[in-house]
Amino acid sequence: MNLKERLANAKSNLETIKKAVEAGEKAAEDLNTAMEEYKAAKAAYDAAIEAEKLMKSFEKEQETPAEKEGEEPKAKNLGEAFVEHVKNTEINKKSFRVVAPEYKAATDVLKSPAGAVDFATTFDKKVVEAARTPLVVRDLFGAEQISGSTLVYLVEGAIEGAPAATAEGNKKPQVHFADPTPKTVSLAKIACHIKESDEYIDDFPFLASAVNGRLLYHLGLVEQNTLVTSLLGTSGILSDTTSWDGSSTAADIAELILKAAMDVQESSGFPADAIVMNPAIWYALRVAKNGDNDYYGGGFFGAQNIPNLWGIPVCVTTAVTDEQIIVGAFKTCGSVVSRGGVSVEATNTDQDDFVKNLMTIRAEERLALAVRRPAGFKKLVKDS
Repeated sequence: MNLKERLANAKSNLETIKKAVEAGEKAAEDLNTAMEEYKAAKAAYDAAIEAEKLMKSFEKEQETPAEKEGEEPKAKNLGEAFVEHVKNTEINKKSFRVVAPEYKAATDVLKSPAGAVDFATTFDKKVVEAARTPLVVRDLFGAEQISGSTLVYLVEGAIEGAPAATAEGNKKPQVHFADPTPKTVSLAKIACHIKESDEYIDDFPFLASAVNGRLLYHLGLVEQNTLVTSLLGTSGILSDTTSWDGSSTAADIAELILKAAMDVQESSGFPADAIVMNPAIWYALRVAKNGDNDYYGGGFFGAQNIPNLWGIPVCVTTAVTDEQIIVGAFKTCGSVVSRGGVSVEATNTDQDDFVKNLMTIRAEERLALAVRRPAGFKKLVKDS
């Protein structure tokens, strides 16, 4: 079956299946398959026609002036040129040597036709993604899900009095717990949407998936920044007005972090389980050397699968600036409250999407940060 017959059969098959789908006898997937077969046959046929045109044009360009005027054609290759030279050489010796003159072919150097460029191009369908900031802050906190839109939780009140050792027959001391204080957090909706054409989704599914993947990433990036901003804005977290300045050494900063971890444990009763810092600060700490010119954290061939400082895991992220460090008992003193997970929906009925063959894709999530024990976090600040 030649390409023309293949194209005709594919077109006939497409029309047959289309009628069957409209009659409810075939599924839409069958129509999609037939359409793909027709597109492939059409592309192959068009390519063959274009190639034939190029070959005819090329053959026409290769005709020599002698051939066009009906004259005896000139030699077209080196062998023919050599024979012609021998014929025109007077040979009157039993042994002879004939050297053919330099030969220039009847044609110029063959170059790729301009119209054939597309056939020599290889397309890589893998999209090179832009830089991605790791979304790691949310995983530091605990996680809760609620069914409503607002969460009210109680914070234990202060204790009045204390137990004490008492002699037999003496009055025992009274202990009183103050009323707990209610705290309220309301879920905030973080959302965004994109618009894509039907043709874009159908013709370039690999690009569409990349766009949709970026949609979820940027949603998560805003969520991460929102959590950091919410934590740093929480009343009651520990903080120093000035923690370090430009003259502070890496050892000075490391000691400040250890002191902050001890403050967190003393104030909240829970040990710090994470340190959040900017890559610039982590770099300064990691390459710091002692008086013997040895790295404090070991050489660059040393294994350190999980970054840590004083045995506490370090979360390196650009969600905080190079003038902030957060030390905290994240899992026990704070939690991310959400109502379900990320929701992704698509429709072609937004505004005039239907008549324009557009599709609107929306991603959203409702969440809030509940800092149940503010004293479980401490913020260190650089004096600028």
